[in-house]
Amino acid sequence: MNNTRNIPLLYISLIFITLGSMVLLACGVESGDRRPARRDDDKTGEFHRSPVAAFEQFRVDVEKTDTGCTAEPSDIMVGEGSRVNFAVQLTGGEVTTTATGSTQLQGEREKVSYKVDGLAISSSGGAFGPGITEVDLELETGTRRSYSFSVASAGAFDILCDGEKVGTFTVN
Repeated sequence: MNNTRNIPLLYISLIFITLGSMVLLACGVESGDRRPARRDDDKTGEFHRSPVAAFEQFRVDVEKTDTGCTAEPSDIMVGEGSRVNFAVQLTGGEVTTTATGSTQLQGEREKVSYKVDGLAISSSGGAFGPGITEVDLELETGTRRSYSFSVASAGAFDILCDGEKVGTFTVN
């Protein structure tokens, strides 16, 4: 009977010895390079210690009134080869909060077409869907469309809202 009591004690002892060895080994290991992945002075410098292309973000608010469309910002300028994150929203109406905490849009709903005429996108990364390589959006009041893409070539392209020029998309 003494042999059966000693077997569990033997296993428990081996477990403690193994865990203790692992702790001692882990404490003796020196950690690697602890530099931050990004530096504060250069936001586009390094990410996970590998260079990345410039990333430019724009939020465009489009408003439709009786006199026509306006866009803020109306003129957009990016560098050639930049990755662009583009969020376009048709503002307007009055947003209210219900008793349950959900939001509702009150008032008239508008629809507009927002297009960057002639701008070719070299890589959509799935932002526009298969085969779509240009910015041509149909927006409804309150909706926001966000896209991430790279531009194909330099130039100045008209931004159209319902067919009328509201700004310029310039690629240097």
